[in-house]
Amino acid sequence: MSAPASPRTMAPVDEQAAVLMSGVDYGDALLRRQMERELRALLEEDRPLRVYLGVDPTATSLTLGHTVPLRKLRQFQEFGHQAIFLIGDYTALIGDPSDKNKLRPMLSSEDIAANEATYFEQAARILDRGKTELRHNSEWLGKLQFPDVIALMSKFTAAEMLRRDNFRKRFDDGDAIYLHEFLYALMQGYDAFALNCDVQVGGTEQLFNLMAGRKIQQDAGQRPHVPVTLPILVGLDGKERMSKSKGNHIGVNDSPTEQYGKAMSLPDAILMDFFVLATNVPRSDLPGIEREIEQHPMEAKKRLARTIATEFHGEEAARLAQEQFERTVQRKEAPEEIPVHRVEAGQALLDVLVATGTAPSRREARRLFEQRAVLVDGVVASADAVATPGATVQVGKRRWLRLA
Repeated sequence: MSAPASPRTMAPVDEQAAVLMSGVDYGDALLRRQMERELRALLEEDRPLRVYLGVDPTATSLTLGHTVPLRKLRQFQEFGHQAIFLIGDYTALIGDPSDKNKLRPMLSSEDIAANEATYFEQAARILDRGKTELRHNSEWLGKLQFPDVIALMSKFTAAEMLRRDNFRKRFDDGDAIYLHEFLYALMQGYDAFALNCDVQVGGTEQLFNLMAGRKIQQDAGQRPHVPVTLPILVGLDGKERMSKSKGNHIGVNDSPTEQYGKAMSLPDAILMDFFVLATNVPRSDLPGIEREIEQHPMEAKKRLARTIATEFHGEEAARLAQEQFERTVQRKEAPEEIPVHRVEAGQALLDVLVATGTAPSRREARRLFEQRAVLVDGVVASADAVATPGATVQVGKRRWLRLA
């Protein structure tokens, strides 16, 4: 008589697969079916899988775009799988060329260290901090010797690299493609091998890099991991990928007022994408939300803005952010509380904007003046204006200063 089968320790495979494959996109139906089969085979093993997401610290803050794969990683966590948040402090030295049609500027080690200072804290707003393994890929990439790099490069051909859409476009346009850019996919692929992962979460634009990891793992005798790729979240302009460097982002660390106001500037056509990709609203609510967008887009936009602010800051902060938006933007009233900044005699207003962080640089501050986005006591100010104590300064629709 055979022994009874051991009870499962993890959730049923069908239940896990339905959640973990929701929203996943490979751009190819056959590849999706293959990856789902492989994921199901892993889930049938009834053990915690090693699942990782890598993020390069190319800026000081994560954006709502980063939270798309982070939310998927959290879903794996909630089913009891081991989540690994990898900070790509070595891959950031090159910068991922996956979605770029030109060379990315290289960062220094000092820039990278400054950028990553609060990355895990920000990611932990989505992930379960106590159950997340934090790693840096400098742990293994920094130990590779030149013969190791040559061996890694020998697994791929130049033709494979040039088949990538962005590289092919640059090649066809006669734009320069530098050899170090080819290394990025190999480095990310090596991460998968070093972590001996079962699953890697990423954006659809990174699929080539994830598939490179499978090849490196298989060549080293490991079981190739399953890539789980999510659509790219566009930025506030509704066109380009959300990015802090493009200034079209909603930041994880933004204040509730900033998050609310930025969400209210989104084009109606992309509201549904934000509800689906960038919030935790119940999936059962989505059909009703879609109807609301069609019939009452302003109310749907407020719902989205309040949802985003609530998820990061709580209901009360979101309520206050909505009240301030309605007061300052819709009714064009000054907010009840305005930060006060003391100015020096003869100080340029442009320098005040930079000193208070209202503008990130003098160049950006000057651009705000050129766009007639700086008002002093309700009057458009010029770039050579002097800061006057007692004046109220409005920058754009949502930023205010009172000079003292």
